[in-house]
Amino acid sequence: MKFGHAFKDALQGEHYPQHWVEKAIPYRQLKKILGKVREELIRNGYDPDTLQRLLEAHDAEYRLWAGDSQQLQPKLVVRPTLSASALPATPQESEDEAACPITDGQRDADSCSPVTPKDAEDGWVKIPLNSDSKFFDVLQTDVTNLDSLQNQEQKSMNDNIAVLGTEISEVAKPQKGLIRLSKSDLYRWREIFELYLAAQVFFSTNEASGGGRNSEKAQKQLVWFQDEVTKRQLPHKFKLEASTAAYSRFLALNATLLQNLQFQELNQTAVTKIIKKFDKQTSLGIKSEFPKVIHSSSFIAENIAKNICAQLSSEVLGRVPQILDYTCTICLAICWLPIRLDCSHIFCIRCMIKMQNRNKETCPLCRAKTVLLATEEHIDMDLVRFLERWFPKETKEKQKYNEIERRKELLGEHYAENTGPCTMM
Repeated sequence: MKFGHAFKDALQGEHYPQHWVEKAIPYRQLKKILGKVREELIRNGYDPDTLQRLLEAHDAEYRLWAGDSQQLQPKLVVRPTLSASALPATPQESEDEAACPITDGQRDADSCSPVTPKDAEDGWVKIPLNSDSKFFDVLQTDVTNLDSLQNQEQKSMNDNIAVLGTEISEVAKPQKGLIRLSKSDLYRWREIFELYLAAQVFFSTNEASGGGRNSEKAQKQLVWFQDEVTKRQLPHKFKLEASTAAYSRFLALNATLLQNLQFQELNQTAVTKIIKKFDKQTSLGIKSEFPKVIHSSSFIAENIAKNICAQLSSEVLGRVPQILDYTCTICLAICWLPIRLDCSHIFCIRCMIKMQNRNKETCPLCRAKTVLLATEEHIDMDLVRFLERWFPKETKEKQKYNEIERRKELLGEHYAENTGPCTMM
């Protein structure tokens, strides 16, 4: 199927909002204008084969740059030193040659219209064309419109993210003590966000495939995330009705972002295709220069997901702290009680006690000699209160583990697990 038909079908079949469709790249219009560019070049004697020979011999150049108004300005120039036989004559020139006398190699400037010295610039002669200017005017205008549309959509999604962040902050906020967890969906949201981060829907941190994902891969990862959430029946485990509504809005926001990414990629492909067709039909070779001169604040250069995901991470995912961010790098469990060394690195108190008992003086992360200097005063009490509030289950479990470890040190392995009541023989 020709791309023009595929492009039209995609715009109509993907259920994009109508105001999006109206601002899509006018591929068919550009294709018609391109036909006129080709006709104008041939009419002036510059068919694709002739142009290709001149360009390869560096006897012609097609220059494209952005003016002060940010509109693209094209210009075809040839060397004025070419002989008359080397320069192709336009149909109009052929008629003029019969009516205009040639004197000393120059035509009569008052009655004839071909190239004169005043048409020369920097050793080149400009070939007058009109259709190519119209082609790039239309293309730049539509890219600007897509920039504007993208900025509007980003603002709308950013506003929705701010509202969603407030909602999730309310339903996932921790309550004091394990008993009052029944009034919070903290642990359900934490598990959901753990899965979302693992899915890496729009961005990958993998060394082999790091960076932004295309819409096809993003859709696949989003489906995986939703399937995993459903398998674990997390929405059914919500204790607050507001969490169910917030989760629906979270999915809707991701679906909107995916649709924006699909629309952007579709239009970027349309631009690439029409530029490729321009080169094929004219031999003017603008493919490499075009991305450098087209003015676009975001549509051409940026993946629309980049800024949205950054805000989503800070204002939504960041509302529910993840255990990985507060894990001791030695025991790989929650950092309880947290000892902040003089080098600013944090470890749990049991790991520090073990290191001190073995006379290990250097920090495992930076090798600074700070371990043996640590005392109870190095316990980060602000972080203690934070961990107690956001990770009540994990801190309770770590406290129990620390007690067992302490017993092992004092009483030996035989008594470490004896947590039952005393008995008399």
